[in-house]
Amino acid sequence: MSNGRSVFSLGKAGHTVAAGLLGAALLAACSPDSGPKALPPPTGHFEGRVTYQGADLRTTLDLRETRPGQLQADLRFPDLQGLGFPAENLTFKSPQLRFERQPGAKAGNLVVEAIREGDFLRGLLTTDSVKADLLLVRRGKPDPRPYRETPVRFRSGPLTLAGTLLIPTADTLRRHPAVVLLHSSASPHQRALRAYADLLARHGFAALLYDRRDAARPPAIPSPPELAEDALAAVQALKRNAAVDSVHIGLWGIGQGGHVAALAAGGPGKKVAFVVAVSGPGVPLATATRFQAMAALRQRGAAPAEVRQATQAFEQLERYVRRNGQGDTTQLHQTLQTLWQQPWAAFTTLPRRIPTTTELQTQPRWRDLLLDPRAAWQQVRVPALLLYGAADDQQDARESARRLRGVVGYRRGSVVRVYANANHEIMLPAGVRPDTDGKWDWPRPAPGYIDDMMTWMKQAAK
Repeated sequence: MSNGRSVFSLGKAGHTVAAGLLGAALLAACSPDSGPKALPPPTGHFEGRVTYQGADLRTTLDLRETRPGQLQADLRFPDLQGLGFPAENLTFKSPQLRFERQPGAKAGNLVVEAIREGDFLRGLLTTDSVKADLLLVRRGKPDPRPYRETPVRFRSGPLTLAGTLLIPTADTLRRHPAVVLLHSSASPHQRALRAYADLLARHGFAALLYDRRDAARPPAIPSPPELAEDALAAVQALKRNAAVDSVHIGLWGIGQGGHVAALAAGGPGKKVAFVVAVSGPGVPLATATRFQAMAALRQRGAAPAEVRQATQAFEQLERYVRRNGQGDTTQLHQTLQTLWQQPWAAFTTLPRRIPTTTELQTQPRWRDLLLDPRAAWQQVRVPALLLYGAADDQQDARESARRLRGVVGYRRGSVVRVYANANHEIMLPAGVRPDTDGKWDWPRPAPGYIDDMMTWMKQAAK
């Protein structure tokens, strides 16, 4: 149910004019009259800040040359409870350094473009519609990355899935507790989970992320049980790895991944040691879909009568699905026909026509519409941590938490927690918030979120 935004998504904000300054610097550097020879890569540990609308964010960059011509970098934000990311598409063409967080992402990608000036890096950090000024200064040698990566391939039924395993190297453990990371519905590629895997590996967990079975074959949409089978196949692959403590392997999922984790963990036998679900659905898909549509309409200024009209259409459609397509469909047909004459209908997920009985059985949006996630969680017998943001725009987070607290909250070692003002990623969004005294601020993890999660996971992995 996630919309694919990353934890670093800044949302809608104004632009700055700093791009022109960077462009001028690049032109000057590339001029045939500029004279100086090409500089070597600016390896080292850099500290400084990014600034937007007067809001400073402390920033560190560790840039390494792992072998001649091969660069590696990590950008981190000490004020954001240790969040950061490993650089992708990293290039240095003297004097310009450039890298991204999540190339190709529809939202939440972050791009750094900077000019080397001696021990300084000056430039821009861009994400969504924000262009922030970046200033970093070299303070010494780069800190080593505290984990190593190894490619992983494993079988799930007839399929071979490809992934990456991050193995901690900053401790003396021969075998590490491990976690399989599971995607939200909108993000089938492993790169969407890279920042989370980086965080977990820095806290001592071997972290396996992989491309979901539909990553290379869209638009096919796998069912949650199929994804749960893949998750268990990933667990088996970890159990065969000499660097993994096979007794302490857990599942970590965001959005739909939380539901998939419950399905995988709830099967016969103790397949995993613990489960973490971030914004995992606790209500049927029909309820969440209706919630998302109503939120989108209100955000776009729809009149109360229009919201009621859309609500009635969703309710009629749900009754049709519940009857498995049987009975009179005249009223539903008229409702959809009338509704799609309104321009705001495009902001909902209502269909233009009534789905056929075959579509009800084969298309996931209809086949899974009435599934209640509580049924999966009732089968989970290992400790579970369920985390929600009260300002989630993709589901009624408090209702999801209430329903699942009644299923897993009473079990020993299990916790269900809701963070005030936090979104689907358990972040306080960028912009003017109640806690910022009327000033723009950077997105931040909800207070206590990262510490709460890591403390619980380390206890569950003992």
